[in-house]
Amino acid sequence: MLFCRNVAISLIILLMAACAPLRQQPTTFAIDPGLIWQERQIELRQLTKWEIRGRTAITQGDEAWNAGLNWRENTGIYRIKLMGPFSQGGIHLDGTPEQVVLTLSDGEMIAASTPEALLTNTFNLKFPISALRDWIRGLPFAGTPYQTLEIDDQGRLKRLKQQEWTIDYQRYETYSQQQMPAKIFISHPEFSLRLVVNNWKDVQ
Repeated sequence: MLFCRNVAISLIILLMAACAPLRQQPTTFAIDPGLIWQERQIELRQLTKWEIRGRTAITQGDEAWNAGLNWRENTGIYRIKLMGPFSQGGIHLDGTPEQVVLTLSDGEMIAASTPEALLTNTFNLKFPISALRDWIRGLPFAGTPYQTLEIDDQGRLKRLKQQEWTIDYQRYETYSQQQMPAKIFISHPEFSLRLVVNNWKDVQ
């Protein structure tokens, strides 16, 4: 009698299990990094007011320099400050679409029509400052073809080759809910720049 009772209970449990609704597996959607990248470009192009603080390491041939960096951008008007240890000395570059002015540590001021011309004439240094304003935001330089563009699985720029320069984005950090470059290595056969950003401000 006990055996029959146990069998009956087992059958009831099996029937209840068979009648129970199947639990749906959560639907997962593959996120296309390419679509994210397209959206990121639109957002980052709209980012025209920002400030970064960090440090740089510059190498040209057998020479190398290290400096603190403060870069403030306001819709095409910018100031870039490079400072020595403990914020001593240093130079700053003030630019508008029409002119750039370099102020040296001794107060001497040098003007030119573009930052590239100024760096070449003053320091014999060929570096695309105008392109850096896009590269530093994680974008290719607008209006200029590139040879290579790689994005990561989160739709962020990973590697870029443009104007004979290679830009590697080695780390991103979140500032004001936006993923921004925090470590960038820019290289050329005769020149390299390592940039570490400690903080992005006014990222909208």
